[in-house]
Amino acid sequence: GALINIHGSDGSVTVHHGGCEIGQGIHTKVAQVVALTLGCDLEAVKVAETNTDVVPNMRFTGGSITSEVCCEAARRACLELNQTLEPHRKFLREQKKKTIAEDPAKAGEDMEPTWTEVVAAANSVLGHQEKLSATGIFAPTNNKYTTDVEGNPNGKPFHGDYFTFGAACSEIELDVLTGETQVLRSDILFDVGQSLNPGIDIAQIEGAFAWGIGYYMYEEPLVDLKGVDRTQGVWEYKPPLASEMPRELSVELLRDNPFPKGILGSKAVGEPPFMLAYSVLGAVKKAISSARKDAGVTPAFELPQPCTVDAVQRACAVSASQMAC
Repeated sequence: GALINIHGSDGSVTVHHGGCEIGQGIHTKVAQVVALTLGCDLEAVKVAETNTDVVPNMRFTGGSITSEVCCEAARRACLELNQTLEPHRKFLREQKKKTIAEDPAKAGEDMEPTWTEVVAAANSVLGHQEKLSATGIFAPTNNKYTTDVEGNPNGKPFHGDYFTFGAACSEIELDVLTGETQVLRSDILFDVGQSLNPGIDIAQIEGAFAWGIGYYMYEEPLVDLKGVDRTQGVWEYKPPLASEMPRELSVELLRDNPFPKGILGSKAVGEPPFMLAYSVLGAVKKAISSARKDAGVTPAFELPQPCTVDAVQRACAVSASQMAC
């Protein structure tokens, strides 16, 4: 949900929404949608901190859909506010048109009233006291979680209302003696429809890809026979660092591909690009197969998940003695 308040004194806009800003850029996207829909400058929009006293009953921030849900909720609230402001905008437009027609010196001036003029007209002291506050609600309705009033499923048997698509290609270099892998280059193409903010979406894809490299290649939870977690710090638990990232990483959004059923033509981004990091693991598997062929051993091998450095080295079936001149 979202609550939009327009302040008549200066035309500033305060936005409350139910999502949590955790670095995914949700505040920026919501502010952009509000500014676009109302027709005001982005600088006039302020997003307040998440507060369940103001916007209650919001679901979790997760599942890659929260940004678009909050953007659509805010957009719907803005559409209601636009209906309230339209009579004042129309009156001011006619006034300007008449003034320009009567004064040749003003010929060519813009007849469209400014945002602050419209808001001031709708909230003049002892004059008009319009309701410049509106709420909006939006929730996906065509997935496996939605039900009717009796609790019966009424959506499709999928996590979300639609699918996103992506492709990635990675080139790696494998040290068969140590099992260490260096990702030389990764190229990613991802479908986000008509992106609400390309900078944010590309960064989300990059982050998800880095997360996937850690998941597939390094982050191994270890538990002893007593059930005690032995990976409670980075001494034993190995998250990916800068050295594990591709030396060259190219990310591009699929162009000219607005999604008709999306929020302003967009699609969600967040977790889905994670799976594209399998291109790194796939390249490692091919390198292992090549090493095993050179070593003269059977091409079949087992590889655990995650595919850690020691597991890769064992799978290569190569020892230092084989490298003797």
